[in-house]
This record gives sequence, structure tokens and C-alpha cells, in this order.
Amino acid sequence: MSRRRKILVVLGIVLGVAILVPVIRHYQLRAATEAYIAQLKAQGEPMELAQVIPPPVPPNQNAAPLLLRAASLLETNWNVLGSNPPPAMLMVAPGKAMIGWAQPNIHTEEGTNSWEEIETALAEYNEVLKLLSKITDQPILDFNLNYKDGFDKIRVYHLSSLKRSAQRLSAAAMDDLHRGNTTSAVKNVSTMLALANRASNDRLIISELVRIAIAQMGAPVTWEFLQSTNVTDDQLITLQRDWVNLDFIRSEGNALAMERVAGEITLTKWRDSHSELQNYFDSLEQFTDPKEKDTSFDKLKIKAKVFLWRYWWSYPDELHLLKGNQALLETTRIADTNYSFLALRREQEDKMEKLFPTTNENENFWFGNPKEMDMHLMFSDSLRGLSAVFGKVMRVETTKQVVVTAIALKRYQLKHGNYPTDLSSLVPEFLTKVPLDPVDGQPLRYRRNTDGTFLLYSVGENGKDDDGNPASEPGVESSSHYWQNPAALDWVWPQPATEQEVQNYYAHPPK
Repeated sequence: MSRRRKILVVLGIVLGVAILVPVIRHYQLRAATEAYIAQLKAQGEPMELAQVIPPPVPPNQNAAPLLLRAASLLETNWNVLGSNPPPAMLMVAPGKAMIGWAQPNIHTEEGTNSWEEIETALAEYNEVLKLLSKITDQPILDFNLNYKDGFDKIRVYHLSSLKRSAQRLSAAAMDDLHRGNTTSAVKNVSTMLALANRASNDRLIISELVRIAIAQMGAPVTWEFLQSTNVTDDQLITLQRDWVNLDFIRSEGNALAMERVAGEITLTKWRDSHSELQNYFDSLEQFTDPKEKDTSFDKLKIKAKVFLWRYWWSYPDELHLLKGNQALLETTRIADTNYSFLALRREQEDKMEKLFPTTNENENFWFGNPKEMDMHLMFSDSLRGLSAVFGKVMRVETTKQVVVTAIALKRYQLKHGNYPTDLSSLVPEFLTKVPLDPVDGQPLRYRRNTDGTFLLYSVGENGKDDDGNPASEPGVESSSHYWQNPAALDWVWPQPATEQEVQNYYAHPPK
């Protein structure tokens, strides 16, 4: 064999190996991912859209058209109700909140409005409030989201309308309380909670975050309602029922299951079509500074990364995503029965750390430039954001338990003239069982004070009982007096501030 022939043979072998090795690697990575998917299916995990999609809603049970009609009327009077609404449960000192509806005017960082200005602005929302009130008569908000084509085709424009509607209802309830109309106030607060309750049909994490935000808006208004002197037991029963009906743990589980399936649909679509993924990247250019538009070399670089991701990187990316999502799902399911969130959250964080030990915390794929991001984690990088939701659920579940308990305490006080000596006295007439603190799974902390008030609190973010101390952790500087401030020693349900405490706050507002 001639030397030239030998060289050609060697080159042919080298070329064959160069082609064969990546092909073999492709199938190895693919097989590992498919094996894990098969394992999840064998465990009974829902991996198909039909298993996680919400059931169809009959038109006469769907409140979504009402919300959308109301949303079209929400843009008036922004300066009054959008930038300077009546503040609810404004914390003026640790453990102390101002009764907003009892103030002579609405004074915030944005300026000062009179109650007459608020009422004039709200008058233009009469039709909106009437439409929203009808939502309580229908069990579901179904916006007919398109899940079958993946995340990039799902449109959630209605979420901003949900949040704005809740903000207007909060302002209306505060105005009702200022005028002494508790009947209208309880109706508006119930409608707020109905928005949070019925929006669970979306089964998306972003929707869950909006539901949580609405509930966290509802808590201060409920506190304001409890400070009114002319509430009735029937009104309190209504609010207590509405709070009890809110479910965030199972809803998070449903959303995580949908996120997994929708993610698989999107990932498969982008893997199967170069143009689908490239089109998505092209759509991101609208968020890019014109001075940083991609050059021809940048576009070539992106095409190369897309090719590598589709045939090799996408499989370990998918495997990481599936394992991480499964860890989050398991944590959420355990929380539904083992009501001890803080320990579960720490276990979840350990699992995430093992999956992503070298992840750069500053990366952000969704709003970054594809030419600079690490496409090895294009999908699984989103797990960092998903894992943070569990902490938000812990917080809102704590809010729910504390609010329900505070309402029960008010009911007890209306009947007996004072507060009970312990929470067990609320069972079974006002509560079905002694309420637990979601943070550590132990009963909520409570005691009746000698001055006729009470102390009700959760152990908070640090997981330690600091005897109901609402101050910040030693060494932590925080100007926030918010009752669920992460830096607070305990999460203390506030008592009404004195007039002097209110004046001190206005004289020295937090920076």
C-alpha cells in the first residue's frame, strides 16, 4: 500500500471516528434522558398534557368574561387610585399598624388625597366593581390558555388585570370602612379573595405568584376590617370561609406539574426545529439595546450554539430540568401533609445545590443575550426561580393561618367580650382545630395581654420562637416594619398603633 493510500485510510478513520463519537454521544445522552422519563412515568408521574390540563369549564361557570369586561374599564383615574390609594395596615413601628380608614386623609409618599377625592375616583369604577362582584357567583376563572404549543405560545395578559382589579377592590373596601359601610367592605374583600381563589385554574407558576400577591393584598384590608367597631359575626364568618378556601400548596403542585409538561413540549419543539428556537431568540431582540444588536459574527455564534444545544446539550439540560422539577414537586407534596415548611425548604435547597453546584447566580437566560448565555442550562436554569416559589408559599400560608385565627379571635371577642386565654378555646365553635404555624408545624403562638389586647405570631423566617419580638435580627439594619419582614425575629400580627406612633412615623418616615 502506497504512503498516500495509507494517509487517506488514516484520514478516513479519523474522520469516521470524529463523526461516530458525537453520534454515539448523542444517543447516550438521549437514552439517559428517555430512561429517566420512563422512570417518572412508571412512578405514576403525570407527563402528558391530558394528565395536567384543567378540565373544561362550562360557560355558565366561567367568570373570566366578567373580569375581562371589567379590565377594559380599569384605566381611568390612575393618578388617584393607581399611585396614591388608601394604605391598608400601614406599619408605623414594629408590631404596630396605622388604621388607615380612620385617618382624616390619605397621606403617602406619593402625596396627600382627601377621602372625597378617593370617593370621586371610585365613582367612576361603579360598573367595574359591579362586574367584579359577580365573580363570587361563579367558581372558575378560565382564560382558555394555549398549553399544547408550549410556554412560548402561552399568553397571560389577564394577570395584570387580576392584580389591578384587586388593587381597586382594596381601595373600595378602605373607603367603605371609612364611611362605616362594613356590608360593602366585606363584599369587596370577599371579591378580592375570590380572584385569588378562582385564578388557580391557570396552573402556571407566574399565575400562582399573582394569586399570592392578591392574597397578600387581602390580608391588610382584612386587618383593617377587624379594627371596625360595627362588624357582625355573619360578616366575619364570610371572610373566614373565604380565607380558609384559599389553597396555595396543591395549586403550586398543579402548577409545577404543568410547568414540567409545557416545558417538555417547548423543549421538544425547539430541539426538533432550528427555526423554532432561532425565531424565539429573534423575538428577544426587542429587549436588546439597539447599540448591542447582534453582528454577523454574533448571529453565526448563536447558530452554532443552537446546533450544539439541539443535538447534545439539550439532553443533560432536560435531565437536570426534570430532576429539579421532581425535587420541587416532592417537596410541595410533602408540605401538603407535613406542615413544616422551613425544614422542607432547607431540604429542597440542598437538592438544588447538588443539581447545580457551580451555577452562576447572576445568570438570567430569559432576559439575557443568547450569544453570551450558557446554553448548557438554557431550560434548567429556570429552576432557581421555581425553587424560590416554595418560600413564597410558606409566607402566604402563614398569612392565611394567622388571618383565619385573627378573625376567629374577633368572633370570640364579639361573643364573650374579651379574647380567649388560649387558641384551644376557639375550637370547635370558631375553628375546626388549633391552627398551626406553617414555618415549623407547631401551633401558632398566642397569648392574651393584660391590657385586653393579644399577641399572635409565627416564628418567622429564622424558625425560632423569639417570644413574639417583631424587631429585626441583631445586626440587621432594616427600615421596614412589615410584619412578615424576612429580617424580623418573629412575624407578629400587628396591633393598632397609637396616635403618637402614627405622628412619629410621619415625622420620621422610613427611607
